Amino acid sequence: MPPHAASRLRAAFARHGVTQCALLTSTFRSGSTFVAALLGHNGVPGLLEERFNDVWQATSIDDHLDRVIAPFAGGQFPTKIMWPQRNNLARMIDAPRTASAQFAAAFPGARWLHVRRRDTFRQAISFWRAQQSDRWQVYEPGNEPEIPYSFEQIDACARELAFHDRLWSDFFERAAITPYSVVYEDVLAHPDILDGYLARFGARIADTQVKLRRQADDLTDRYLDRYLGDLYARGD
Repeated sequence: MPPHAASRLRAAFARHGVTQCALLTSTFRSGSTFVAALLGHNGVPGLLEERFNDVWQATSIDDHLDRVIAPFAGGQFPTKIMWPQRNNLARMIDAPRTASAQFAAAFPGARWLHVRRRDTFRQAISFWRAQQSDRWQVYEPGNEPEIPYSFEQIDACARELAFHDRLWSDFFERAAITPYSVVYEDVLAHPDILDGYLARFGARIADTQVKLRRQADDLTDRYLDRYLGDLYARGD
């Protein structure tokens, strides 16, 4: 591996005096926004933002890292990271799969939280609908638009999410990371599951009120039923 793998990221944190990071990793539409909002209300703010979302557009990776990290100078750097964002950042700082440990170590004092969703079929439908409607987070009342059903598009989303989830597992294994892992459905039922993560920051769940509106509806059930029926019919 390159001897300098991930050194640019490590140097950027050092330039700004960041000594601790709160990192929420996940796949799209996993419930990570709900989890991030809960954490924000209870002592660990800032995890709603995907700060490396546009890193692939950077013309200067060092300038980009400074812009992202500088607001947290001398403090704690929080971010949510989806798999493509992790991968784009790793490519930009020359940290391939073989440098997974170096990439992880570049985040000082990292506290890793990984969010998964048990119902991956509903997650895929949610991902597909968000892609089509561009409605990723909703706070106000109202109905979700009805998107014309597409087996191929939903199936592509399901496969993409499965790949991302498997790649996160591979990364954690190679980097020797054991993240604090939670399942979205379990957090919905028992928010205090997050206490184990919050304890690392001297906090605990005290406020469970989140304004974020759930976007699942009757259409989700109809799309799910049709998609599963098509999977049965195809015999895959």
